[in-house]
Amino acid sequence: MRETCIFDRKNSFKKSAAAAAPHTGTTEILTFRHMFSKNSLLFLGSFLLLSACGDEHRKPVFQQNNLIGRWELANAWRNGKQTETLTGTFYEFSEDGSMKTNLTPSAMEAEFPYRFLGNEIRQEGEPSVVYSIDTLTGSTLSMSMTINNFPFRLELQKAQPPVESEAVDSTLEDSVKEL
Repeated sequence: MRETCIFDRKNSFKKSAAAAAPHTGTTEILTFRHMFSKNSLLFLGSFLLLSACGDEHRKPVFQQNNLIGRWELANAWRNGKQTETLTGTFYEFSEDGSMKTNLTPSAMEAEFPYRFLGNEIRQEGEPSVVYSIDTLTGSTLSMSMTINNFPFRLELQKAQPPVESEAVDSTLEDSVKEL
């Protein structure tokens, strides 16, 4: 005997034997295999829909070559409020995995090793800090971090490379000679 499941219009299921009395027009006989097939499709469809929605919350991955160079503070927020106390803050990232900053406990410039992880910068050493990158382009760096249990958000602009002083001096000398 093959087991079947009877589905009546009141959304209740009843097991019965295959030799059960013929059904009337108010019930449908479904085999377990048929029900499994429908449930599998429903589960698969739900899974695909939910996994597609999950991509919206992924953080973007940034290119490390955009990070290399000197960055100077344009705007800063501490605990959600804009602050001027960090004026003059800078970061300088090198290709060799070292970074310089003056955002240190002593407010003095210090060098730290760092790791770039696509959407995070991990400053190693003491103090260790994890910076979450919100935006990184060739000219703008926006990052968030927590220091001493206070959330910070920094917007930095890429600094122009300094002009070689020797080149300026020789140009000045040439101008003076022409006079």
